[in-house]
Amino acid sequence: MKVLLSVLLGAFLLLANPVSLLAHCDTMDGPVVKAAKEALNKNDVNLVLIWVKPDSEAEVKAVFEKSMAARKKGKEVKELADQYFFETVVRLHRTGEGETYDESSRLVLMSAK
Repeated sequence: MKVLLSVLLGAFLLLANPVSLLAHCDTMDGPVVKAAKEALNKNDVNLVLIWVKPDSEAEVKAVFEKSMAARKKGKEVKELADQYFFETVVRLHRTGEGETYDESSRLVLMSAK
């Protein structure tokens, strides 16, 4: 009975805390997004490439270029471009580790802004 209660309590806590769906490194205050922010602020995509597999670098570079161009079009567009870049890097980082990145992962990342 104690084991069953422990399992149920653990399941409840996991569901009650959706931020745990992503590893810390994949949240807005984790190192992947911090590197992505630094890359955007310094206009240096190489600062974030360490977080993705080599076969994902071309996609990261393409989204980086689009994001850098969009950032010049105003505050709201800059925020959207940055978020798009963060989501792309986190998605590619997670899938490179064999993890999933689905709608719930994206929503958790966005809610942590």
